[in-house]
Amino acid sequence: MVLPSCSRTTRLLAAYGDQIGAPFYPVPDPETVDVLDDKWRFAGLCVDLGLPVPATRRFETMADLRRDREREPLAFPLILKPAAMSGGYGVRRIDTADALPEHLNYAPIICQSYVPGEELSAFYLCESGRIRASFSYRRTLTKLEEIRVPVIDGHARRLIEHFRYDGVIGFDIRRQPDGRIGFIECNPRFWYHMDVAMLAGLNFVTLGCRLREGEGELAETDTLKIRSPRRLCGNLLTPWRLNRAERAYLRYIIRDPAISAWAAFQSAMGRYRLAGGQLL
Repeated sequence: MVLPSCSRTTRLLAAYGDQIGAPFYPVPDPETVDVLDDKWRFAGLCVDLGLPVPATRRFETMADLRRDREREPLAFPLILKPAAMSGGYGVRRIDTADALPEHLNYAPIICQSYVPGEELSAFYLCESGRIRASFSYRRTLTKLEEIRVPVIDGHARRLIEHFRYDGVIGFDIRRQPDGRIGFIECNPRFWYHMDVAMLAGLNFVTLGCRLREGEGELAETDTLKIRSPRRLCGNLLTPWRLNRAERAYLRYIIRDPAISAWAAFQSAMGRYRLAGGQLL
């Protein structure tokens, strides 16, 4: 079975999958990929569908942003980011007008109001607009914890049904201290941290292949809660205190310690918030 690995290969399969002469992982249609993989178009879609989204503007250059700010002052802090890049590339938080950069090495520039609070991630495996499996979690400085937020699932379901979506889809969400949420970005594809869901027993690759092969209902998984590597190492002498997911996570790290150590170094350097299974 042919699997997509990124935005480009997802769209390739969406456009030409029927012509390759081999079964391929479920993917949405090309038009859906184009809308959801563009941060500006996704923000507009959220407004149209009634999904909560921060105030969002689009500028061709920093000069345009600065001229607009003089006419209509922007509320700080705000987030600057590219329209269609992944991995957090180019995303910058700007706290004051004086901190606005002179230039950015991408265009257009998406300018979005900053949403205070915690960052959540929600992922779904879908079949013709029906959610077949889901996984949502939040990160803190000490742990990663699976969560269930019905209001997020409800909003996501509305979008998924609207497109009669096929395949995996993920959302980056911010939740304020008062419980209000804002949809920040959408990933209509495989995502960088699929291993987190796998540690919980939810292998989106295997489940999607099973859907393509016409298998039936998908099993639910237990709730996931993993402490950071530093805290896990502090409990190695008391292994009975580790839960199933934490034991699986330690096996995951030990399987290739060189790669895990490099990912931890990258994380410490601020390059990744969560890389190679390493939790901050």
